[in-house]
Amino acid sequence: MNSDEILRRIRTRSVAIGAAGALGALLLFGWRAAVSLTIAAAVVIFSFLVLEKLTERLVPPQEKKGFRAVLPLLLVTAAGAVTLGVALLRWRGFEPVAGMAGLSVVVLAIGAELLTGEKGRSA
Repeated sequence: MNSDEILRRIRTRSVAIGAAGALGALLLFGWRAAVSLTIAAAVVIFSFLVLEKLTERLVPPQEKKGFRAVLPLLLVTAAGAVTLGVALLRWRGFEPVAGMAGLSVVVLAIGAELLTGEKGRSA
């Protein structure tokens, strides 16, 4: 199996799980839970994408060397963390349980890939 294909499926599943979770939170618990879940899911998905790009930049040799090669990726991660921190600390309507559910979307997508990947190898 190609690692790019696996990562593409994990990205797609992460977004789908986040969207389904936000819709479920909206229908079951209201708009605040949906927004809280979406904020947390977006931070985790962007962090996963940054990690993916960071490892791509570090593994093959590049023209840009050192800290300047990874600075844009680190800034994206920091901006996501600041956004989540502001939502946690300043927005009184933030639902912590929904936020924690949003933080798990990438983990769920990786777990689903592991389960379906094992089925694909044994078949």
